[in-house]
This record gives sequence, structure tokens and C-alpha cells, in this order.
Amino acid sequence: MIEIRKLPASRWKDYRELRLEALRSDPPAFGSSYEEEEPFAEDEWKRRIKNVLFALSEGKPVGMIVYVFGERLRTRHVANIYGVYVTTVHRGKGVGTRLLEGALLLIRKNREIVKVKLSVNPEQLAAVKMYGRAGFEVAGRMRKEVKIGRRYYDMLVMEKLS
Repeated sequence: MIEIRKLPASRWKDYRELRLEALRSDPPAFGSSYEEEEPFAEDEWKRRIKNVLFALSEGKPVGMIVYVFGERLRTRHVANIYGVYVTTVHRGKGVGTRLLEGALLLIRKNREIVKVKLSVNPEQLAAVKMYGRAGFEVAGRMRKEVKIGRRYYDMLVMEKLS
């Protein structure tokens, strides 16, 4: 059975392991890279885990989604979602949808939020479809946004208004 919940900062190593797995296994899905994040110190992982919702199977993280709120005066009404990942074994079972629903529920608790946005590689078809089913619409396409080796990838900006 899959449980969706946050983890305490003391479980930062679990988060680090899952995040680095995600960056290694699906590089075109993320704006960051394994090489950039692998050297992060314990304090950075503990800071970051506060905004992560996890999918757990028998207590072990098998999926995650990061949500953050705008901090600037003019963007406090916008929440961002990124870093969505589900291990290969758990894909196609609704885990990503449950993570997204959980994150949106937590985001809605902040009454200032009127928009949630995210970026997704259009080649990640399952992710694009999942976001569409949740009410996200494509707001634009950023061409050659991510470069891995010699290849460029576009990203779709998707948003959902409250």
C-alpha cells in the first residue's frame, strides 16, 4: 500500500537517495543534474525536504513532488511544483496522481494562492497527461530550455488557476 506524506528532516538521506536516482534515471525531466546536486551538504538536503511530499511503500520513499510558494510581494499568489518523480516499479499505478493531488491539497490551504504552475518536458507524455487530467493547461512552450550533452529539450509551462 502506498502512503502519501511528508518526512522529517532526519530522513534527509532517503530524500537525497530518491532525488539523485531521479536525476540519474530521467535526466531530461529535470532542470537540475546529478552532478550539480550530488555534492550538496546535509544542511541543504534538510532545508529542501521541508517542501517535499513523498509516496512511501513499506516506509521507503518511491515517489516525490516538491511544492513551493512565491516569496516575493508580487508573486506570493503563485505556487510552483517541480521535482516530480516516481520509481520505475511504481509507475502506472496512480502514484504520481496521488502525489499531485496531495500537493494541490496542501497548496490550497494557503488562501493567498490563485495559481499553480510547473514546467514539464513535452516528451514526458504520461506526466503531461497527468497534469492535464488535474486541470493544468499549457500556457507556453520554452524552446531549447534544457541542454543535456549536445541535445536541447523544450519545456512546456503549465498552469492551473484556483
